[in-house]
Amino acid sequence: MALTRMLGRLCLGPQPPALAARSLSTAALTSSSGHARQLAQQQQRSRGSLQAHSRAQALAVRAYATEASHLGNLSPHPGSAQKRKRIGRGIGSGKGGRATRGQKGQKARAGNGKPKAHFEGGQTPLTMRYPKRGFTNPSKQNLVPLNLERLQHWIDRGLIDPSRPITMRELFETRCIHGIHDGVKLLGDGVEYFRTPNVHITVSKASQSAIAAIEALGGTLVARYENRLTLGLDLPGKANPISRRDLLYYSNEKHRGYLALERLADRGEDLESHLHHGVEEGSKAAEEESGKAATESAST
Repeated sequence: MALTRMLGRLCLGPQPPALAARSLSTAALTSSSGHARQLAQQQQRSRGSLQAHSRAQALAVRAYATEASHLGNLSPHPGSAQKRKRIGRGIGSGKGGRATRGQKGQKARAGNGKPKAHFEGGQTPLTMRYPKRGFTNPSKQNLVPLNLERLQHWIDRGLIDPSRPITMRELFETRCIHGIHDGVKLLGDGVEYFRTPNVHITVSKASQSAIAAIEALGGTLVARYENRLTLGLDLPGKANPISRRDLLYYSNEKHRGYLALERLADRGEDLESHLHHGVEEGSKAAEEESGKAATESAST
């Protein structure tokens, strides 16, 4: 069409009537196609604005509920719920026949499921072939032992100052012990080498020989309960025992438990006088029992 217009413009003479009519029809077609193009563009713009308006309305409807929610109109979010896979409903469904289980075998049987982890195909499993002896004590305490001989050796080397109270934290920091775990128990091995007077030491537990050796030299020993949070830490609030076994141990003056010492301090009693009074009462009770036995034997 552009070539026809150019040829028409270049013609110097008058054009024939048929050629003029053809050029007029070409011009009309050109103008009509441009108008149609404009109409299409306007329709596309209006369609885009309509889509944007509908999208905004959908967002507004999604953001704000139009009615009260109840069990009758609750539904999952679109796209969040999927239909379950229905197997064994015929070959036409695409999942019929063997129903996704493959050929024959243990995993193709109905009701079998997945065998247990220890199942070994029917033979005796490993957990049954090996014998079992003993048991694991759930309340076992892993106490670190500390002998008096080692404590004296650390004092002689100047690693521990006996003029200050000795705690489990100081024992660990000076590497006298290489771990605390559930606490420290002071033992009486090497008691003949221990010669430091006026030692004040706090541990979890102690043997009777260690307690006697320290108190014979004018020192004091306190059995203090600690847990994993307070072991070796200078916390303002110490832990207290909750098990019956620990409560009985730390409430006994014989073990120098801190609960027993606090109870004596509240009463205003001294530990030595209390122990001496207890020994006297025990001896009197033993004498009374022996006298009763003698009188019964004499009467018979």
